[in-house]
Amino acid sequence: MKTSPNPSLPARGAGRRAILRSAPIALAAPWVARPARASGELNVVLNQGLLAKLWIDELNPAFEKATGAKVNVQQSVTANMLAMLKTQRDNPPDLMQFSEAGVFQAAKEGLLRQINSRNIPNFATIRPSFRLAGDWSAGVIDAVNTLFYNTNAIKTRPASWGEMWDKANERKIAIPPITWNSGVRMVTTAAQLATGKPFKEAQYDLDAGMRHLARLKQNGAIAFTGAPQAIQMLQSGQTPLVPFYGAFINPVIEKGAPIAPATTLAEGLHGEVVGLNMPVNAKNVELAETYINMSLSREFQQKIDSVLRSPSAHRDVSPSPKTMEMLGPGNNIVYADWKFLSENRPKLTEMWNNVFG
Repeated sequence: MKTSPNPSLPARGAGRRAILRSAPIALAAPWVARPARASGELNVVLNQGLLAKLWIDELNPAFEKATGAKVNVQQSVTANMLAMLKTQRDNPPDLMQFSEAGVFQAAKEGLLRQINSRNIPNFATIRPSFRLAGDWSAGVIDAVNTLFYNTNAIKTRPASWGEMWDKANERKIAIPPITWNSGVRMVTTAAQLATGKPFKEAQYDLDAGMRHLARLKQNGAIAFTGAPQAIQMLQSGQTPLVPFYGAFINPVIEKGAPIAPATTLAEGLHGEVVGLNMPVNAKNVELAETYINMSLSREFQQKIDSVLRSPSAHRDVSPSPKTMEMLGPGNNIVYADWKFLSENRPKLTEMWNNVFG
């Protein structure tokens, strides 16, 4: 288990959080890697939901103003982006925003271009743990995943992932599909509960994890298919216990939704670094490098905190009190061996489909 010795900061990239306001930010010439181009287009596939919205609302307008280039945006999830990398290898988008769960696989299969940090000045400002797989990715946010609950339906904050298996919570649970990385983490957490081993060891016992996860289905758990569905289930109380990414739901909570995160789960919260990744045959490399550079600026990285309430990559961005409240002490955020899990994903998918398919 990789945890931080400082109880106020998360592990792996201690202090990946920041202070944000909702006002627009100026990310102009100082963050452009090379002289701005007066024309051109950048094709970007962002993740989804409120995470993608931050880039669309805040970064893209600043990028277009600074470079004169147009940003074309799609939204997707890691598994689908990996499939796109393969099917569109000769004519891919210029950048894809997916997590460490996909970086190892994509780099191994020769689908990514290694990040050239010399062309990205702000790359020097990110915490080492955000430099994924030997700089095949530029980590921009830690999209921590935990168990969220509807505060009207459940009055006591969950203290363990194991509470999802309690008879008292029968038919109150929705879990992510295996195509989501958080779905894979449900298997590793189930392995923790089944074996009693610490996460660092238990994550490799996928068979034990899947057997225990099958018991969750017997407890009436269903799988959700998308972020809006999961948020609606939580907000309405229809399904009041749902594992979810804080970056996708924290802004909804701040607007008054009766939802709260479990911040002190005994088995740990799930850290997952999401980065900007450049396909090997990207056409607009210089613009892509500028987009990465602006995403790593201190000004934009502060928005990771104040809008998404998530750990930030920038070493000079400190966690705000509100972010600390949403994440808890930070010393119980655990990180998976995604190299191992990526290699075993086909097996996991088959096992999961046999139970929940």
